[in-house]
Amino acid sequence: MNQEVNVVSYYFSNSRCFPRTVEVANKELNFVENGLRCLVKHGQEITQIFNMSDGQKLYRLSFEPGARTWKLLGSRPL
Repeated sequence: MNQEVNVVSYYFSNSRCFPRTVEVANKELNFVENGLRCLVKHGQEITQIFNMSDGQKLYRLSFEPGARTWKLLGSRPL
């Protein structure tokens, strides 16, 4: 997929920020479960990877702080 998305709202858990709602292809995705977050380092760059669920599908998103862009990397049924 690797599609850029707009994060509409966030939530905080254990002092960490997670996306709550994203817009992709004129559709809103609302995540209902606590997500998982990991950091991936490529040289000097750090990318945050999030695994989030809307209750029906699992979504993988990435955030690159330097570029300030969110991308939907893919999804699959639960």
